Amino acid sequence: MAVRPVASISLMGNWADLGEDLLSLIAKRVALYDDFLSFGGVCRSWRSVAVVKNFRGSEQIPWLMLSEKDNSDERQFVSLRKGGVIRTVNLPEARGKRCLETLGWLVTISEDGEMNLLHPFSRVQIGLPHVTNFKDYEDGRMESNIIFMQKAVLSSRPEDNADFVLMTIYAGRGWLGFWRPGDKTWTTIESYSTHPGAFCDIIFHKGLFYGIAAGGMVFACDVWGPNPTAAQLVVDVPQKYFMGKRPYIVESAGVILVAVRDGSMPVFLEENSDDFDPSKVTESDVDYETCDFELFELDLSNEGKWGEKTSLGDSALFLGDNASVSVQASRYHGIKANCIYYTDDCWESYTFFKRGGGKDMGIFDLEDGSQMPCYNGESFSPICPPMWVNPSSL
Repeated sequence: MAVRPVASISLMGNWADLGEDLLSLIAKRVALYDDFLSFGGVCRSWRSVAVVKNFRGSEQIPWLMLSEKDNSDERQFVSLRKGGVIRTVNLPEARGKRCLETLGWLVTISEDGEMNLLHPFSRVQIGLPHVTNFKDYEDGRMESNIIFMQKAVLSSRPEDNADFVLMTIYAGRGWLGFWRPGDKTWTTIESYSTHPGAFCDIIFHKGLFYGIAAGGMVFACDVWGPNPTAAQLVVDVPQKYFMGKRPYIVESAGVILVAVRDGSMPVFLEENSDDFDPSKVTESDVDYETCDFELFELDLSNEGKWGEKTSLGDSALFLGDNASVSVQASRYHGIKANCIYYTDDCWESYTFFKRGGGKDMGIFDLEDGSQMPCYNGESFSPICPPMWVNPSSL
């Protein structure tokens, strides 16, 4: 007896006709924000459920936010997984301003010292005190307000917790200061057990902020405790590992790591000549290029012990003007394990170049020391070079 073929449409159905409840359940299972955007691009019915309340993703792969183009309010975001620009956003609030990223938000700083927290995809803004409201603004004043702040880290996303704190590294001396909603001024961390400043990076971990100074000392700050302006020394890695290098501090797979970057600080090519004058340095007199990373693991629960580390295992780090972040590489196609993804964040170096920063970024493989580009195009800015941004809805 002959078997009649079943029409393919009866097997596949019409995806556009799936019910709203079923589509919403599917949307809630999409883990990555770039996939969520693709989900919403399928058709009108799918787009109708690709809304904020249906996105439940947690850990995200950072996007690379490119520098602003001349005379444009648009900013482009590159997805490493998708291999190109995934989203273009009209963002006039960031035009002509330096940006620092934390938990998907941008801290924007203008030349006149105005500061805001800006969500780049919803364009929601939260006003911050002016840079002149730092207690020691005059003592630490920079040649430009644009570079007055070097790092910013949130304790939690403002949309998740109204009692958040924003900790910053600011001024030429690398001091710590924080702000919480309702404050009219910045609060300075004034009490250090052995060190006055020169901080390079900060993280928030298990209720405390941790800052690492240029010489390898790590301090803890409890801004909700009885002494919110105090910083306590918790780990002291020997200074010899940090000379002329830039340290970052990051939580990875449940432990605290310090990644030390070599080569990003400026090298003056004629520094040893008899007629060298640093005030007359031009692009042809200076160079910088990341050449190596070293890793250290900190044990905060064991009397400040530390040890050298040679591998990230299944993790990948994203470092730069963003809040330092680690992801589990095997969960995401296109992300390389045991690698460090870095951007050009050394303003001390790129301020000598007319086009600004953007040349010193890439992917460093800890396995063999090899490097490769993280972006194949060109994107430069003296104000806000490309940087990692944790994509999120709001």
